[in-house]
Amino acid sequence: MFWIELVILLVLIAWGVRKGSVFLTLAGGFGAFIFTFLFKAPMSDPPMTVLRIIMCVVIAGGAMQAAGGIEYLVALAEKIMRKYPKSITIVAPLVSWVFVFCCGTGHILWSLLPIINEIAIENGIRPERPIAASVVSSQNAVCGTPLAAATAALVGFLEASGSVDMIKVLMVVIPATLLGSLASGIVMLKKGKELADDPEFQARVANGTLVLKEHKGATVDTSKFSKQSKISVVTFLVAMVVIVLLGVVKSLRPVLSNGNALGMTDIIQIFMLMAAGVICMVMDKKPDAILDSPVFRSGVFAAVITLGLCWMVNIFIGAQSSYLTEVVSQFTNKYPWVFIIACYLVGNITTSQGSTTAIVIPLGLALGISTPVLLAGWVVIGSHFLIPAASESLAAIAFDTAGTTKIGKFVFNTSYLLPSVVMAVVDSAVAFVLASIII
Repeated sequence: MFWIELVILLVLIAWGVRKGSVFLTLAGGFGAFIFTFLFKAPMSDPPMTVLRIIMCVVIAGGAMQAAGGIEYLVALAEKIMRKYPKSITIVAPLVSWVFVFCCGTGHILWSLLPIINEIAIENGIRPERPIAASVVSSQNAVCGTPLAAATAALVGFLEASGSVDMIKVLMVVIPATLLGSLASGIVMLKKGKELADDPEFQARVANGTLVLKEHKGATVDTSKFSKQSKISVVTFLVAMVVIVLLGVVKSLRPVLSNGNALGMTDIIQIFMLMAAGVICMVMDKKPDAILDSPVFRSGVFAAVITLGLCWMVNIFIGAQSSYLTEVVSQFTNKYPWVFIIACYLVGNITTSQGSTTAIVIPLGLALGISTPVLLAGWVVIGSHFLIPAASESLAAIAFDTAGTTKIGKFVFNTSYLLPSVVMAVVDSAVAFVLASIII
């Protein structure tokens, strides 16, 4: 019965991915019906704690964007990159990682790509190198920041299971993803022909498609941004620092009337909502502007996906818990690398860190996967560039005005394959080593 239900689960996930968008969670509804009505599986609940964390985080992120904080961060990023133009292939992915880490969403990359492309061409550097490294790095950072929906979901699952707390998770995933992003830039330093020798670049210059502009040492003026945009960024970051501080120094957490200290999942929700409230008080827009921000909409999408998808997975796991722990876990414990590869493949199928987290983490916990292996597998889910299905891998090509960022003839040989694979290997290795030491 396990294998029959597993095949049904995989078919429903594949169906949801194929239909795309919100249908992935709707497929979970069909799964819940099949497992309960037909297979009489015991009912399980959706992960409500995870959903609450996701919603609180994206409300705060949406507030910062509505107040102009994201635009201010983009200007700061450009200012940093223009200070080191000759090293753009290394600097751009690191800057992308840092700024996605700070704002909790990969959406900031869309504003950075035209700048990265311009700086690269101005300095005779093949744009494919920093663009591809930055694209994969931005998705990698989603697995490093405590403010991303996927990381919030991971923390929610792990804290609910009592396996590890948020601070230890961050001590593993932050350095792992940062070093992985650095590796993605290093491996791209000599990728492809030099810009001056690239036939596509030469053809675009010759036919006037690409007009080379004289570089005049452009400077970025950040003083033009409103006070509210700067306050929103500071507020958001202060909330993140306070959350981390309360996680590290447990004595700072209040002891409630029932004798229990306030949990980290509740602390995340409280301070994210407070941050959003402070931002709303200083911005010149109505609070409803949060609902129209891309950060909020993408976060709500992640929550919706988690609702149906994770519900279906939880019902399956609950029904097959005995078989999973007695039979399947023996195989995964003997060959733990299988779980890491599974995480990588699921990430490439869904191209969504939130969706992948909802699938692999509950399954990994049910299988009794050790925490080092669990985190080593989870950090690779942002390396979803095995096939050019992710929106960022397709859209970024348009930002390369020199035409050097491409999808190859064989589909798999894209500009992103090399940096993403190297990044995944470094991510996983560092996460495993750190988790083995820390946890």
